[in-house]
Amino acid sequence: MSSSPPSSRNEPRTSPERIAEQVRKIAGWQDMGGILDAIPDILVAINSTRQIVFANRAALDFFKAGDGTLLWGQRPGEAAGCVHHAEMPGGCGDAEACKVCGVFRAASIGLGGNSAIEECRMLVERSNAFDLRVWARPFQCAGEQFTFLSIRDISDEKRRLALEKIFFHDLLNTAGGIRSVGEVMGFSPPEQQSELHSIIVALSEQLVDEISAQRELLAAERGEIDVESRPLSSLRMVERIVSFYSRHSACGSKRLAATDGCSDEPFRSDPVLLARVLGNLVKNALEASPAGCQVTIGCRLTSDSQLEFSVHNEGVIPRSAQIQIFNRSFSTKGRGRGLGTYSVKLLTERFLRGSVRFVSTASDGTTFLVTVPLSRDLPPADSLPPESSRPLSALEA
Repeated sequence: MSSSPPSSRNEPRTSPERIAEQVRKIAGWQDMGGILDAIPDILVAINSTRQIVFANRAALDFFKAGDGTLLWGQRPGEAAGCVHHAEMPGGCGDAEACKVCGVFRAASIGLGGNSAIEECRMLVERSNAFDLRVWARPFQCAGEQFTFLSIRDISDEKRRLALEKIFFHDLLNTAGGIRSVGEVMGFSPPEQQSELHSIIVALSEQLVDEISAQRELLAAERGEIDVESRPLSSLRMVERIVSFYSRHSACGSKRLAATDGCSDEPFRSDPVLLARVLGNLVKNALEASPAGCQVTIGCRLTSDSQLEFSVHNEGVIPRSAQIQIFNRSFSTKGRGRGLGTYSVKLLTERFLRGSVRFVSTASDGTTFLVTVPLSRDLPPADSLPPESSRPLSALEA
């Protein structure tokens, strides 16, 4: 039996002296022994205010704490370095995103006297991400109520599910489209051959693009991407994205266009990674838009001399989704999706030295904003070589 977790706003914390006493209680519990250190899963015990008073060896390794005393009194999100733990004065459990955090929910249910199993998507510093499965089990020790949290990193499992979805659904659909058009070409009159050939080329580029995206994401998570910064034109980058994704299957009966008055600024960046970031945002926007709607992409110079790319669509993201949008494995598209916006944040912040944010309201729709550094020591944009106008897949094959 489970129950809804209580609100944690302005929840008081246990005093350091009381924490030390609880640590001694747990450490002296004869039933514990050394066997808990042999358990490969992360195991922590928390007190009634969700503060850690015990951690096994796997937990110390996960939290990168050589000494357990570094964890005593911390809450799980604080120990892990969750990006939301410092958003509110109360720390872990007080931020809006904590409402949907599986660790917080499991801990709260456990402290309410019930066992629980929850899943958690946690984003930590430098855009690192974890997918966690959490088991909560309440217990008593020396007359006090505690809860064990057993935590397993299921990131590989979630990654496998996402790749299966992509390769067994998305890529199969694209490959099926290529086969169908190829079969039609054999029976088509000469005047239609050129059009059908163009369709096959576009679908083939899409297939290469989807495979390249997964290869780049896996390399990015391993930190194995070599950034190759080149002189670029902001306007040409926008035109390149519009040209490629206008022929993408996600576009369909929707329209993709550059915003009026796009800035044409010279800057340096990695064209492949930046195209991947902007392309993911455009594809997401197209998939989220109904038939007949328009998606726009633009660029402008900010007041602090940064280059800001924007991708806008008319829809609005529900608030419950907004607070999880950059978490790996989170998606509004269903099970086995959810790498698009996560990869945008990962590539932008870790490799392009930029930032990404979004604004989504019922009145103005949704706009994602990607900001990258602007170099002032470059020639005018219209004098740059036409490298960035090549087909998207040509740079990624």
